[in-house]
Amino acid sequence: MVQRTSHYLQAVRHILLNRLQRYDVKIYFFGSMARGEIRKASDIDVAVLPAGSLPDGVLSEIREELENSRVPYRVELIDLAKASPGFASHVQRAGILWND
Repeated sequence: MVQRTSHYLQAVRHILLNRLQRYDVKIYFFGSMARGEIRKASDIDVAVLPAGSLPDGVLSEIREELENSRVPYRVELIDLAKASPGFASHVQRAGILWND
């Protein structure tokens, strides 16, 4: 299960990096799966922190692509620019940065 999950995480990461490469944005993987606590009901928690605002519809298009992918987990994609400061800070501290 762990090897397959790793494959799916790489697929999610690839979609995000490909779709966001032209923007100044940080991508964080966080939550139970990032901590290695993988269960059948797990989802993949990912957050983006743009340096500025992203164009309208970019995250919606990414969410749609993720939903249409072969990844069997639900992917929760969060815009940290719109999240509470406390939550954003927690994700930045505890999350795994997926890009530089």
